Amino acid sequence: MKFTYLPTFCGVIAMILVGLVPCPVMGQVLTKKHLTEADYGLWHRMGSEQLSDHGNWVSYRFSYENDVDTTFVVHTKTNKKFVFPNLRIGQFIGEKSFAFIKKEGLVVFDLKNGTEKLLPNVSRYDYSVDGLYLVTLENASTLVIRKSETVIERIENVTKYEWNSDKTKLVYTTSNNGIGSVSCLSFKNTFSKQQILKPTLQIFEVFMWHNNGKSVAFYGVERGNEAVYYYDFVTNKLFTLNSSDAILPSQMKIATDQTIELKVSRDGKKVFFGITNVVAKDTTGYSSGVEVWHAKDQLLYRERKLRANVGYPQFLAVWFPKEGLVQPISSERQKWVALNGSQDYALVADVDQYEPQYKLNSDKDFYLMDIRTGSKELLLEQQSGIDSQLDFSPDGRHITYYKNSDWWVYDIVKKSHANITHGLNVSWDNWINDPGTELRVWGQTDWSKDGKFILCYDYHDIWAISPNGKERKRLTNGKEKNIRFRFDTSAVSNIEQFNYSDSGTTIYDLSKEVVLTSYNLQRGAYGFFTLKPNQKAKPLVIADAMVTKFTKSKNGTSFICVKQRFDLSPTLVYCTTGKEKEVVRSNEHQKKYHWGKSEMIYYSDSKGTPLKGILYYPADYDASKKYPMVVFIYESFSKYLHEFKYPSLHNGIGFNIANLTTNGYAVLLPDISFEKGNVAMSAVDCVTAATKKVIEMGVADAKKIGLTGQSFGGYETNFIITQTDLFATAISGAAISDNLQHYFTINTLYTNIDAWRYENQQYRMGFSFYDNQEAYHSNSPLLNASKITTPLLTWAGKIDETVQSRQAETFYAALRRLKKEHVMLAYDNEGHIFQDPKNQEDLLRKMNDWFGHYLKGKPKASWMKSDLEE
Repeated sequence: MKFTYLPTFCGVIAMILVGLVPCPVMGQVLTKKHLTEADYGLWHRMGSEQLSDHGNWVSYRFSYENDVDTTFVVHTKTNKKFVFPNLRIGQFIGEKSFAFIKKEGLVVFDLKNGTEKLLPNVSRYDYSVDGLYLVTLENASTLVIRKSETVIERIENVTKYEWNSDKTKLVYTTSNNGIGSVSCLSFKNTFSKQQILKPTLQIFEVFMWHNNGKSVAFYGVERGNEAVYYYDFVTNKLFTLNSSDAILPSQMKIATDQTIELKVSRDGKKVFFGITNVVAKDTTGYSSGVEVWHAKDQLLYRERKLRANVGYPQFLAVWFPKEGLVQPISSERQKWVALNGSQDYALVADVDQYEPQYKLNSDKDFYLMDIRTGSKELLLEQQSGIDSQLDFSPDGRHITYYKNSDWWVYDIVKKSHANITHGLNVSWDNWINDPGTELRVWGQTDWSKDGKFILCYDYHDIWAISPNGKERKRLTNGKEKNIRFRFDTSAVSNIEQFNYSDSGTTIYDLSKEVVLTSYNLQRGAYGFFTLKPNQKAKPLVIADAMVTKFTKSKNGTSFICVKQRFDLSPTLVYCTTGKEKEVVRSNEHQKKYHWGKSEMIYYSDSKGTPLKGILYYPADYDASKKYPMVVFIYESFSKYLHEFKYPSLHNGIGFNIANLTTNGYAVLLPDISFEKGNVAMSAVDCVTAATKKVIEMGVADAKKIGLTGQSFGGYETNFIITQTDLFATAISGAAISDNLQHYFTINTLYTNIDAWRYENQQYRMGFSFYDNQEAYHSNSPLLNASKITTPLLTWAGKIDETVQSRQAETFYAALRRLKKEHVMLAYDNEGHIFQDPKNQEDLLRKMNDWFGHYLKGKPKASWMKSDLEE
């Protein structure tokens, strides 16, 4: 999106150039100034951090809200810097060059002498794995291959091409007047070209490589006779499956639109693809104009109608090219499907089996299918449908699943189930501390590369457990230090994680040193540790800050990371031989302004539950003064203690911490501990405890505290002010006010009844309304609205599908009838989170006006006045 209020591009470049000029007054004391709205446009975000293969160069990008982007390339030893305006993404080519696309074409910039070479009209480029060959797509359809800057091949009428994973081969298709062909280029050792499919009256799409590059699959699209092709580079043989072939399931044809993704199996012997009906299903069954809703229907009318309108539903099938065998896997009845690690078996399930039920992810009976024969047997009965509670060993033998508070393993060969975590006295899920919400495990199981261990995650630590459960060891000691350890993404060793139904397996090579992320649960600090075989994790980078984006050089031991705090704009750090060097600190101009700081506070609810929260101090804080404070609530925020906040007028919920602190407010984000069946009262308990803690600290003025929240936080806000007059004012957005109405709402986004949010999810009642009506009544903002004495502003998007705007209207009607101090804002063409920059600005300014009046004593803005006040 565009933001026109910010400085022009020339202004930004002027700032950059000024920053490179030595300043004669560097020794003088800097007089800081207060940040104003006019200054917001100076702020930028840093991203796209890269490190060259040997760690000699680093690149990063500054992005401004008005779509002005500038990329910088810096030598890590000499600090030599190159600046590239209007560039979003570039890449290092070895240590000598930096390549990027701009409007005119491809630029290859020589990092040694600072010169650049332009290859015009290039829209895409790639280098082969050894960097010797440059492949460009020019003039939209010409594939050009260069070696040492010399063109060695030019191919016209190219419509699509794909590289294999290691950049040694690419397959491409040409099309001219409806005549298509498929060929392959090889860049391994020497350059070569081979034709896979001669020109024919067909076009070709969707090239999918086998992960080792020994085969490729693709679609041939010809109306009435779609085809799947499989080419084996070992035997140089092409296999073809046509929709008209008899081995395809009866009355089915190949679906080429990728609703079901085309894929070559990991062993290279199978091709997975989509099939659909030859003849469209009758879609007129729900067109009579009269809707008939049966209370005993398995699915709601709207969901049935939605499905009935799909004339060509798609299903997964597998093709064994060398055997001439095709087998359907998923079906109309069993739509859910995921493959085991070897992809010889599939789990299939009926997603509707236990409907009607009141969960976002329905329970299912999972059947294990031999995809070659189609035979299947029941594996798991009424198992959770949450994807993170199922996983597959890479060798295909084992399936892990979570049930009854333990991790289990099914051995496909032995056909046996084993509880591998029984007796460890470890909690693997969130239900001990938060039993009312949806059960979530602390991490989906992963696997060691050698297949010897399943990697399980408790609240703090990583465990390695053998598939038979006999060998169990904790790899980290986070519990003792109150640190949460997890593998960093750099530790992932498998290239391919693909599976259907959003299920995948991640593999870590524990025979090598791997990098872990660390999060200090008490102090909120992030860092990185290294873990070597049979050793304890050792700190790599730790700081009283948020440390992220670990990137190691491909060759050598150097790496980069990004550090930030609320009072420290993200800073790129280069590390080598145990030494750290600051490459760049974004938003250097921040030092010219008064800025706040963040601090973790500690408090307890009425039950003695220890809790944390973030207190942001106002800019230019004076300990002898008490400040107005804004309390923002949802569930838990403490993990964001050290996250830098950018001042801006653009925010989808009208709330910006940096704006508030630089405008003289303290800001509090408290964590909330929820009691099952009493969620709103839990919020009252925790939020008031945290607020009183800050008052006792002498930071906040007890008479000038505002409360605000959006969505679930808005519901909490609406309710809290029915129970206490602690807050001088409140603002709730996109919020529930009538939980009974919400419970019985048929959601337009999910096409189901919102009761699941209460019985098994965020609203944490844990039971049906009819099982305990009083609990719902006592946690209802609407039914307790008569007790409100706090002036309230509410806002809503009129096309919000998550929380319908009638919730705000209902509360408005109640507060109007009760003659309360209340204003409602309703925005056209906005949903749950605002997208239009103009509406974002308007909402943020109106919230500032509201807090300014009630917390700072400023006059009411005109929009805040009723017709009787004008």
